[in-house]
Amino acid sequence: MKKLNDTVLKLLVKTAYASAKKEANSACLCLNYQPKMPEKVRDLKARR
Repeated sequence: MKKLNDTVLKLLVKTAYASAKKEANSACLCLNYQPKMPEKVRDLKARR
């Protein structure tokens, strides 16, 4: 059971990291409001 939990948690971490990286490189669709981005997520932003 512990091995299954570890596998699921690792998959969850990878998914959350990929989602944060994608969100760091995109803008909000709302025209008047975009919440502040945490510093750690801002560091994931792709440099051009």
